[in-house]
Formats: sequence, structure tokens, C-alpha cells
Amino acid sequence: MSGKKTEILKYKAPDGNTIRFPVATIEGAQDGPHFVITAGIHGCEYPAIVSSIDFFKKTDPADVNGTITIVTVCSMDAFEQRSPFVSPADKVNPNRVFPGKADGTYTDVLVYHLFNDIIKGSDYHLDVHGGDLVEYLDPFSMYHKGSDETVNAKSKEMAEYYGFTNVIETYGDGAWPDKGTNYANSSEHGIPSAIVEAGNTGLLEPEFVELHVKGIENVLRHFGVLVGEADKPGAIRYYKDFKWLYSPIQGIYRRTVEVGAEVTEGQPLGVIENVFGDKLADVSANAAGRIVFLTANPSIADNGLLMGIAQS
Repeated sequence: MSGKKTEILKYKAPDGNTIRFPVATIEGAQDGPHFVITAGIHGCEYPAIVSSIDFFKKTDPADVNGTITIVTVCSMDAFEQRSPFVSPADKVNPNRVFPGKADGTYTDVLVYHLFNDIIKGSDYHLDVHGGDLVEYLDPFSMYHKGSDETVNAKSKEMAEYYGFTNVIETYGDGAWPDKGTNYANSSEHGIPSAIVEAGNTGLLEPEFVELHVKGIENVLRHFGVLVGEADKPGAIRYYKDFKWLYSPIQGIYRRTVEVGAEVTEGQPLGVIENVFGDKLADVSANAAGRIVFLTANPSIADNGLLMGIAQS
């Protein structure tokens, strides 16, 4: 029977904490694939979270073929405590430990249930991200290239039809190893998947919410889950890998580059200073490519993440 439902799935972690997943389901009027959407793996990525909610609210089951399962906030504790990147309980980034462990720490168990009880067995998986508290983004989509060419091709289509100009292919053993991420794990388990990123510095900006909703709808139309004709992808910049740049020392980062800039390897990107303004280190690009995200906050830890460069 077609319709909508919402529920909170609960699990116990070994430390006694309760893991909660708000799950919204749309049962379509016609048979079709099972499509899973996850948002809020990082609890401060608000455009992703709100776009998944808005998509659920506006979608009519009569327009759906199959089933759409939406986890609107995968990391509820991080969301409620405004904790960027990591789970407050164990300070672990959920998007590095997939497929998780049933007997691990809080985040291991969270990821284990998210994958095994919700994502596993689906036909498609879209992981929606965007603009954690200290991040500027040039919207981009990524997909994992594994050994299954059919999964690779469908994952690439998901990234393309989301509508962002920047599309990055990643590998388990690439410059940025994607092992342990939600989208790569799904792909390795035979589920076409992509991660999509848009938003800035923990702000709920309507333009990025609308961008995500439009992308979700277009991917679903392309795969026949949502009725209607999908828009064809526009001009796309394809990148074959992803290089992250880290600070050589703790300090204040004075950057001389903006997100979206094309850089060459070795290009100066700013300096690290101490709290008296003395220069501690120069920062240079460790690869040629496009800066698709950077850390907006100037306070940088030793080996702190500065930016990500998509490589041609």
C-alpha cells in the first residue's frame, strides 16, 4: 500500500548510549527499486539534513515507483550537540569506519546498524553532505570506482545527474583513500552510490537546500524512482582523484586562495603564523587541480586539514 511513514529506530551502544535514526519512508504507488538517502552523517551539515526533510515532505507517493527510505539525521548526538565531523561519545568520524562493528565503540555500532539494517540490500544509495561548521565548498559529487563495472557506471550516473559541475572519481588506494566512507562501502557491497556536497560553514542557506532537493529529485527521475523526465547533466569537470592538504604546524592560517580556485602543484596558498604574527611555515599546493573544499576557520591544529584539491 502506498503512503508515507516516519519512525525513530533505536539501538543500544556498548557504552550505554542510545543510537537513534529518524527514518522517513515513502512507499510508491507503483513497484520499483528501493532507493536509500542518508543525510547528517556529520551532524552539523544542515543543508543536507533539511533538504532530505523537505524532499520527504513535498514528495507525493503517487509519483514514486518503488520505495524511498530517508535517514534524515544519521548522527543524532552530533546534531543535537553541534559536534562537527565526529560523534561526541568517542570522537570518531562516522564516515571513516564503514561498515562498522557490532561490538565496537559508539560510532562503530552506529555505522554497523545504519549499513546493515537500513542501507544493505537496497538498489541505490545517495549520501547527502554539505558545509560542516568550518568548511567552504565548491559543490561536488564523488563516486567510488571498484571492481564491479556495472556498479561503477551507475554510481557515476548518480554523481552526474545530481547536477553539480565537479564530479570526482575516487579509489580505495588513491591519493585520498576512500575506504571506510559510506558511499564507497555501499559500492563495494554492490549498491550504486554517490556522495554529494554543497553548503557552507554550518549555515542553513536556502540556495543550497534547494540545490540538494533538485539534485535528489533529478537522480530519482533518472533511475525511474520518481516520475518525470530527468534533466540531462550540463557541463561537467571530471576529476580522477582527490588530494587533501594538511598544516605542517599548529597556528593561524592566513590563506591567499579561495574555494573553487584552480591551483598548480607548489603554488603558494598562504602562511601559518603564531599568535604574535610570526611566520611559522609556508603553505603550498601539494597537487594541481581545483580546490573543492577548504577550512574557513583560521585556527589550525598541527596536521590540521586545510583543503581538498580535486585532481584532473
